[in-house]
Amino acid sequence: MKKKFLYFITIGTVLSSCGTAESNQALADLEAKRDSLKSALVLINEQIVALDTAATINYPIVTAEKVKVEDFSHKVQIPGTVDSDMNALINAESSGVIQQIHVREGQTVTKGQVLITIDSEILASTMNELETSLDLANYMFEKQQELKDKGVGVEIEYEQAKNQKLALESKIKTLKSQKGKTVVHAPFSGVIDDIMVTQGEMAAPQIPLLRIVNNKEVTINASLSENLLSKVNVGTPVEMIFPSLGDTTIVSKVSVKGNYIDETNRTFRIQIRIKNNTLLLPNQFAEVNVTDFERDSAIVINSESILQDTDNKNFVYRLTKSAKGNTYSVEKIFITVIKQFEGYSCVEGSIKNDDLLVVKGAKGITASDQVILQ
Repeated sequence: MKKKFLYFITIGTVLSSCGTAESNQALADLEAKRDSLKSALVLINEQIVALDTAATINYPIVTAEKVKVEDFSHKVQIPGTVDSDMNALINAESSGVIQQIHVREGQTVTKGQVLITIDSEILASTMNELETSLDLANYMFEKQQELKDKGVGVEIEYEQAKNQKLALESKIKTLKSQKGKTVVHAPFSGVIDDIMVTQGEMAAPQIPLLRIVNNKEVTINASLSENLLSKVNVGTPVEMIFPSLGDTTIVSKVSVKGNYIDETNRTFRIQIRIKNNTLLLPNQFAEVNVTDFERDSAIVINSESILQDTDNKNFVYRLTKSAKGNTYSVEKIFITVIKQFEGYSCVEGSIKNDDLLVVKGAKGITASDQVILQ
């Protein structure tokens, strides 16, 4: 009985071992088949990609602009005002009633032309009285002179007659001068801008009668920071913009440079003369652009293309066309910025005319990228 039990155990063990070996072999066969299918799938996918013309690679898109070699200038913008040396308020020099106004507003007048007449009747009457007294004084003086010549005259009477004659002549001269001031003349040629009195009103010294203006030659006055004292001189180019005239622009040069620094705001004065003016009026506002830096044949680039690294060094990305396709390779170039003005910069560095620099999209790329242009 015992021998039979051992026999059955031995037979079971042999059968179990055979089943395990068959299972392992089947598993190995399946794994090999799986790997073979994977390799075939990779090959098929590569063939599909090669044959699929719609397949594309997404490159960064940027915009670019060429480097220019041209004359560059930098300007400082400051406020200015128009002024005229021939802008005068005419006052009365003598008191009296305004007898007649000979001009009207807007009328063009010439130097010396009569503008206003002030009543001088009282002065005329006084002058007539003095002239009558002077006739008598002359007669008395002549008589005293004859007596003196004959040696019979009294010295004191002669001196009194002489003094009376001279005093009356002086008074008449003064009255004539005052009478001349009752007629107001134009001090220069110009246009009557404003008449401030009416006929019949009382005129008196220091009371304005009218304004006369001549804008044929005007000046634009402005003040610059003392930091620009060595950079701005007589002859420095300026550009003036007048917003009230639809941004009309006039190009000229500095005519006068001040010789004094204002202790309050640390500025010095400049003046630009405009001749044969037909547009500008006194006290008109101007935006004055003064050139404080110029360079001929400068390297000029779009300021948007300039970036800074973590060390605050300025650089740009230069593009070079790839040998195949429409892509461009990217190169990082360090530069030195000299001046910036109106969106463009004068720089120094290893870039040259017509080099293509990234303008927009530069912050999203690196020197190892391939890019395409928008």
